[in-house]
Amino acid sequence: MTMKLLEFPHSHYCEKARWALDYKGIPFQTVAIMPGIHMITVRKYAPDTSVPVLLNDNEVVQGSSEIIDYLEEKYPSHSLTPLDINEREACLKIEHSMDRRLGETIRQVLYYKLLAYPDFIRYCFTHPMPRVKQLIFTLFYPVLRRKIYQNYVMSDEKVEKARRKFAMAMDEMEEKIKGRSYLVGEQFTRADLSIASMLSWLSMPPEHPFPWIEIPDPYTRDFYDEYCDHPVSTWVKEIYREHRLNKFV
Repeated sequence: MTMKLLEFPHSHYCEKARWALDYKGIPFQTVAIMPGIHMITVRKYAPDTSVPVLLNDNEVVQGSSEIIDYLEEKYPSHSLTPLDINEREACLKIEHSMDRRLGETIRQVLYYKLLAYPDFIRYCFTHPMPRVKQLIFTLFYPVLRRKIYQNYVMSDEKVEKARRKFAMAMDEMEEKIKGRSYLVGEQFTRADLSIASMLSWLSMPPEHPFPWIEIPDPYTRDFYDEYCDHPVSTWVKEIYREHRLNKFV
């Protein structure tokens, strides 16, 4: 049976899991699920409501890092985790820290203004879904918007704090990649994959499987412009160009 990945198509955490599966050459089927209703869908399989969730026969794995751990153990070819214990610890530290410091903060900044554009948000969540599900999304969007704002945006002050945290994390990443191709050691690892995935919405690399569309909000475009030529954004594009295409299938 082919693995299934329950996902939100635009999610950078889901992209992290997709990329790991593709990199290892593992056949799988993505299953886009409806936000809001996803809480019922996901809890059929897992204790929490978050995505991604990987279904492999009777095995269920929830969370992007947990999925990579599972794949590394069950499908060790094309490993993403260094064997050297020091490199391994450094790799996992970067991954777990930046999943929060880059992944959570950029989500907060982007939702801040983009929630006011229901057509854009509908596209992000329901791009591959049938028309009828897109219509259902539109009907429930006012409720969903409030829920997303409460959970991920919270307030103007929180967003400004998130922007500062994001800027600090980007500066730290700039120092780590200075004069280097990879974050840890001399080969592509889960640290590189994770950071690139967390910043995929910022760099919008063409190798990413999600079909990008223009950002409709001026405030958010200013945020993009601020980081357009940032060394980390350039590095992300290079990592995608070199390693995102599925070379092993």
